[in-house]
Amino acid sequence: MAELTARQEKFIISLMSKMTTAEAIEDAGINKSTAYKYLHDPDFSNEYRRIRRETMQQITSKLQNASSIAVETLLDVMTDKELSTSSSRVQASRTVLENAYKGIEMDDLQQRIEQLEERLGDN
Repeated sequence: MAELTARQEKFIISLMSKMTTAEAIEDAGINKSTAYKYLHDPDFSNEYRRIRRETMQQITSKLQNASSIAVETLLDVMTDKELSTSSSRVQASRTVLENAYKGIEMDDLQQRIEQLEERLGDN
């Protein structure tokens, strides 16, 4: 992979921190045609994609870490007959059940994918 220029790196930082491409272009201090030239450059695009993927992996990790707290909160609401309303207990119960079913579905799909991959590998 070719090294990016300082302007390209600044544009990537701007793309990651601004809400729109137009804002990123302005923040990076480049013109629109240069920005779109960068966006169509394979080296730039690969690096931008790599950074976005890395950022999303960090966010996903944070969400996974927070999920145990979320489950505890749902269980607290679901079982607290004194402070939780019946509708909030029902909603918490529904959320727990829906996610439990989704987990089973994901496990089943993963098993089916692995079986298909094994069959394809045998051929």
